[in-house]
Amino acid sequence: MKLHQDELELARAYGESVQFEGLSKEQMKLVMDRGRGLFHWFKAHQALHFVINLTLLVFLFVADYLILLRLPEWLFGFTWWPRHWVLAALLTGGLHSWLMYSMGVASMHEGAAHGSLFPHHDPVSRVLNFIGCNMCRLAAMDPGYYAEHHMSHHAKFGTEQDGEFLNYVRPRRYWLTLLPFGNSINYSDFIVHRPLRFTRSRAVSAVLAITYHGTYGYFMARVFGVPFTLLALVLFVPHVGFYLDRLRQFTEHNLMPLDNKDGSRSFGLGFWGMLIGGGPWGSPCHWEHHLVASLPWYQQLMLHRFLVKHLSQRQRQQYLLQPIIGFPRLLWRLWREPKRFEQEIRAASCKRSTFAS
Repeated sequence: MKLHQDELELARAYGESVQFEGLSKEQMKLVMDRGRGLFHWFKAHQALHFVINLTLLVFLFVADYLILLRLPEWLFGFTWWPRHWVLAALLTGGLHSWLMYSMGVASMHEGAAHGSLFPHHDPVSRVLNFIGCNMCRLAAMDPGYYAEHHMSHHAKFGTEQDGEFLNYVRPRRYWLTLLPFGNSINYSDFIVHRPLRFTRSRAVSAVLAITYHGTYGYFMARVFGVPFTLLALVLFVPHVGFYLDRLRQFTEHNLMPLDNKDGSRSFGLGFWGMLIGGGPWGSPCHWEHHLVASLPWYQQLMLHRFLVKHLSQRQRQQYLLQPIIGFPRLLWRLWREPKRFEQEIRAASCKRSTFAS
């Protein structure tokens, strides 16, 4: 993701202009103690960790099969298909696209970037780790590119070297990603799942994604017809998951402090966390991940449940989402606040120029 120097400067200025109740030393000690306990459990139960993530891989592929080849029949029974096939295509393509997004986040983040899916080096683990790290390519994502920039996001958070600087993103950069087929066309540089230029690795991802969806498309067309298949796979699949991915990254750090311990939000374990975060194995508890980056996905959920008990009311408002209306309210704020703040900056600059003259 391209860093915009003016957005970095605005993030610094915005951070200085607002009052923020960060985690205290006592709260950080509680978090670190709990995080160490979870990590020691993780290291002592590698076999169970292996089973959890292997079950996840099997579940994702079985769920995708059921969504694409069984869900339309179960929902509508295709004796009714002339009346309902557009809605069936929307549900089928939308759910499959969300699952591809969910799979991609788990694969790129847990696998390629942090290496926590199957961390051992025996032959079986190496094979499964290769599958886990590269299954995001089925959604046309580039795991190598993502891993390179994501790790600098942790190590150089909120600086010029942050490979995913997200603490101040102008709404226009986000809006442009909503144009048709923005997952493949560079309307905006607000992209993290692939490089902006065409590379060998991106070509490999494109070939695998086309092959995977083409194979499913062949069987779907035989059962449900070509119009249904084209609508589900060509129109809905490239957009739903990608839009959720851009929405997540637009909101999880935006207008938060340039500090690793305070610079993220947590969408939590409710509806918005599962939808926008990409499921439990996606990124619903992103703040907790930044606090203790060594924890696998399921322990981030545990840390979230622990952490929310120790937050003040003010901190809950800053880091967490209010149930039901929390995410729409956050989105409304992130659309309006940058414009208001930049107008104040320009007004203050004009006053200084007037006084100087």
